[in-house]
Amino acid sequence: MSMPGEVDVFELARKYHSELKVEEPSLATLAAELFGDLGLKFKEFLEKEGYSLTGAKFLDYDKSLVLSVMKGKESYEIVLRKT
Repeated sequence: MSMPGEVDVFELARKYHSELKVEEPSLATLAAELFGDLGLKFKEFLEKEGYSLTGAKFLDYDKSLVLSVMKGKESYEIVLRKT
């Protein structure tokens, strides 16, 4: 059970699944455990800057979350990696 003010990892995993489109539930949970709400905050920031999220994938072998984004006709991949 989470403490007051502490974010529930499973709630974060649901958001990683629905908002960031990390399809596999176990990978969404692992991403939430490693990155907390960082991936979600990063998405919010990018959207405020005019980028749109086109996809995301979690690469558990190197603990990386790859966000695919577009702005205009330009597309980018942003890698968050746990070190």
